[in-house]
Amino acid sequence: MTPQTKSTLATESAFASIPVSADGCAVMREQLEYLIDHATEQVECGCSECRRYLRVRSILLEIFGEPRELALVKAA
Repeated sequence: MTPQTKSTLATESAFASIPVSADGCAVMREQLEYLIDHATEQVECGCSECRRYLRVRSILLEIFGEPRELALVKAA
């Protein structure tokens, strides 16, 4: 084994121990699914997850013209 091969193997070994970061879109989808499931199971109980769901929902539906005030009224 040459010194270059040893160096390459050491570098590959070091990189193998570094975890791969999660895909941001996949993480957001997972969080959105969690919030939707929670809000539908709990019938918007007013907890922090339900409030987060309403904020996210309001932002995502903003493009469709749902007034922000309507989403906040639903939270109350």
